[in-house]
Amino acid sequence: MEEVERGERMPLPKSFVLGAKDLPRTILKQVVLKAEVGETRARMVPGAEALVVRVVSSVEKKLEVKQRFLEIFQEENYPVEFGYKSKVFQM
Repeated sequence: MEEVERGERMPLPKSFVLGAKDLPRTILKQVVLKAEVGETRARMVPGAEALVVRVVSSVEKKLEVKQRFLEIFQEENYPVEFGYKSKVFQM
């Protein structure tokens, strides 16, 4: 905010900022949409008007299991790798 006030950075135009309806279909989107229409029993937080949530980074990664670990648990048919998604949100 300070950068905007000093004129160092310009805010995005309101038409550029996406709302909850523009989010891809995810569990987070379902929670946000339910909160918007009041279908959830979550407590309302005062001062959360015009809240904008941006996905800064969204990547799919694989974690490879170390060979020594696989050797120890070879009888249990342990997977060689695990896939996971990593997301960073900015509010």
